[in-house]
Amino acid sequence: MTNYTSNQSQAPFDFGRLAPSRGFRLVVVGSHGGIGRALCQAALSIEVEVIALDTASAIDKAGPMEGLHSIAVDVTDNDSIDAAFSAIQERWGSIDGLAFVSGIGARPTPATEHTVEQWDRTMDVNLRGAFLTMTRARPLLLEHSSVVIVSSGLAQQADPGFLAYSASKAGLVALAKTLAKEWAPIRVNTLSPGLVNTPFLAGGSGQATERVGSSLEDWFGVERARAIIETIPLRRIAEPEDIVAPMLFLLGPASRFVTGHTFHVNGGRLMA
Repeated sequence: MTNYTSNQSQAPFDFGRLAPSRGFRLVVVGSHGGIGRALCQAALSIEVEVIALDTASAIDKAGPMEGLHSIAVDVTDNDSIDAAFSAIQERWGSIDGLAFVSGIGARPTPATEHTVEQWDRTMDVNLRGAFLTMTRARPLLLEHSSVVIVSSGLAQQADPGFLAYSASKAGLVALAKTLAKEWAPIRVNTLSPGLVNTPFLAGGSGQATERVGSSLEDWFGVERARAIIETIPLRRIAEPEDIVAPMLFLLGPASRFVTGHTFHVNGGRLMA
């Protein structure tokens, strides 16, 4: 099977460059999926303080991480979100950074075969979850705080079969732009990944404890997988760390004049 992942001989990231400084207080929502878990690990490695929010099942499955304080939450439930941020406020008082990484998807389905339940569930987690999180987190954010919301390249460049997912991710871009104007000088940006090597890609749970390897062919079929790779100038899919590095940049002081922006990380597949 063709390997579409990165060359592991590449030099490791230096997460301390341009990233938040020691003692920065970061809340990660959707913290135990592939990207969220990698973000928590990277942040802790540069002595950022992290509170991790995810479902109870995701937290249990991923297991503990030294230095990480986890809170179980259902992002679709207002009371659950309120309780989580009340606990954060009691513990910290305020937060310097907020990363919303929560999201669900499904295998490609033609628009006419999308069920109402599938549409509603996708919107509840991906878009309603972000709305509830942002509005409840607002009192804890400071003037220098930075918010990063993970969208998707499918918000700008649609692919057949991803109607609900694409629509929900496009909604996140509009949400972030609106908040960037309303909440300034608090900075609000979206990061739109392309294909990322997590179990989410293959229709799995997205948990960081699972690894996908070269599963693009399982997800799309051999011919379409190869055709997709041909559309990526860098000729591979992303690793979680490829997404985390620019997230830390957007959270940190080096991006202090960047807000309302969508940061594309897709190996050149979408050039905007």
